[in-house]
Amino acid sequence: MDAQSEKKVTINQVASYCGVSKTTISRFLNGKYENMSAETKEKISAAVKALNYHPDRSAQRLKASRTMLIGCVIGDISSPFSALLLKGITSVCEESGYQVLFADSRESARREKRALRGFLDNRVDGLIVNTCGSNDEYLLELQERGIPLVLADRPLMEPGLIDTVCSRNQENAAECTRLLLSQGYEHVAFFSETIAKIAPRELRCKGYADTVTESGAAPEIYEINCELPNSCVDSLRDFLGKHNGERIAVLSANGTTTQRILTAMKFLGIKAGAELGLCTFDDWDWLQIADPGITAVALSTGEIGARAARLLLDRINGSAAETPAEEIVPSSIIIRESTTAGAAKK
Repeated sequence: MDAQSEKKVTINQVASYCGVSKTTISRFLNGKYENMSAETKEKISAAVKALNYHPDRSAQRLKASRTMLIGCVIGDISSPFSALLLKGITSVCEESGYQVLFADSRESARREKRALRGFLDNRVDGLIVNTCGSNDEYLLELQERGIPLVLADRPLMEPGLIDTVCSRNQENAAECTRLLLSQGYEHVAFFSETIAKIAPRELRCKGYADTVTESGAAPEIYEINCELPNSCVDSLRDFLGKHNGERIAVLSANGTTTQRILTAMKFLGIKAGAELGLCTFDDWDWLQIADPGITAVALSTGEIGARAARLLLDRINGSAAETPAEEIVPSSIIIRESTTAGAAKK
């Protein structure tokens, strides 16, 4: 063990020594023992002692060398959601004298990691990440290195390991699905961009699917391929064709998907509400002036950004709790004509 003590032991080495994943080690270090066997806990505890492992928190103590810069990676800068999120982040950071550097990952794991490395090369004091969902191991590595880090809106696939601010995604999706079913819609489909590894979409899909299943119906999930112009048209046409003459509705995973759905509806000559019920996440401004108005989940996106920034500044200043925090920002469903009982009637 003398050789080990000469060079700082990393979380990777502990994981390799135990034969478990870095995520499992991180869960152990943060006291997240749910679904962890006693044998695994003992094995990790013994390894930590044998390797003389200590998490690196030195980055949080370098107050004298602060740059007053915050690095922020956004999944899709073209989305109004991102603009609202960034507005919340910058408002809090600027009040505390910080400048915010932005990068757009375009939902690419490679671009996200490159942006994070670039920010660290520029010695930012902390990071806020709206992750694409494919860099969990790298994000855990950054946290293990003691780099202040907060996830905004999109948690890790396994929550509770990194500071996170998000919404009630699964619960809201269940509430929306129940709303549609209560309005007389016989079949409800879920439309989304790529779902896998993006936690909010997975949680919304689960909330929808569980609720539909409980009602005795079968979930109908459509993933829109953004690279194919006709993907949404084809999916919507398929859903309509399966239920010709029946009352049907769509729950959309986000505002971007809703834009595609409405474009497809116009192409197919379908009107929201009268012929197809429509409910969406993201209450963007234009939804209330659409004809008819679109029922939406108002996510308080700016507040998500603001809370993420406050949590990060607390982490930088050493005033945050030792264990990772998970803050849930309240949201509400704004009911409009696209899902009303009258609209559901033929």
